[in-house]
Amino acid sequence: MITATAILWGLLGAILIGVSDCIARVTAKAIPSSVLFVFIMGCSAAVLLGSQIATTNLPPFHAYAWTVSAISGILNLLALYFLYKALARGPVTVASPAASTFVVMLVILNALAGQPWTVAQLAAVGLVFIGVSQLARHSPNANEDRNFDSAWLRTTALLGLAAAAAVTVRMFMAQEAGDALGPLHALTLNRGFAFLGAVVLIVWLLLRANSLTWPRGRMLRLVLLQTLLETLALGAFLIGSSGAGRVGATIGFSAFSAVTAIAAWLWLGEPIGKRRAIWMLLVAGGLALGSMSAIGL
Repeated sequence: MITATAILWGLLGAILIGVSDCIARVTAKAIPSSVLFVFIMGCSAAVLLGSQIATTNLPPFHAYAWTVSAISGILNLLALYFLYKALARGPVTVASPAASTFVVMLVILNALAGQPWTVAQLAAVGLVFIGVSQLARHSPNANEDRNFDSAWLRTTALLGLAAAAAVTVRMFMAQEAGDALGPLHALTLNRGFAFLGAVVLIVWLLLRANSLTWPRGRMLRLVLLQTLLETLALGAFLIGSSGAGRVGATIGFSAFSAVTAIAAWLWLGEPIGKRRAIWMLLVAGGLALGSMSAIGL
């Protein structure tokens, strides 16, 4: 049964991750993804583990939950890699809606795990991908497209879709772990395994004698804020997904691409434009339809 509480938790997660992704538009241009991974996963894992050690409330061993958490953590890195590449390229109004297609992918994956397919769900998939394809179409007369050509927009959209595919499986695995251990322990394990993966990646790069740029000053503050918001967003999503709230949390979370675009417009001055706004609304409508159709609404 869908609940307003689950939707609100998902919406809170959307606001947090939307602002975090807007910050990533800046940090991903200046800092290598591997370094961002270490900061984001390391800081959040340290806070979560530290608080649970202090309260002697560490995640209990559960073979299935730990396995899916490990998969979720590694996929977290892969998803962020594609997402940060898309956001750094821009425009945000293409990258973020393309990444948001994970919502219908996730609903389909949950449907395959027990929910029946519906015609409305298939229609939602069509609406979402029509919207994304139009967002990736270059319009020479549109102010928001003046700095991008057709090939650039298509590549940004494909990177966003690749991020969505990785996020789909990552979120499903996180939900599975949350059902077994609760949202806090699932989030802790996700961050812990993701941090281990990030450390292995950094060591591999250093052994290859690659030089890495580490954030300092203002950039460091932005990375830390991005870390906090991204961690809180996943936590809000997992809390909303508890029990029967999976679909409700997904519906609320589907708003994140609009939040990212609005944040980039307010903070970075990136134009949205009427044409993009219309297709973003179509994507949002498809996401909501796909989420609601999963529970027969």
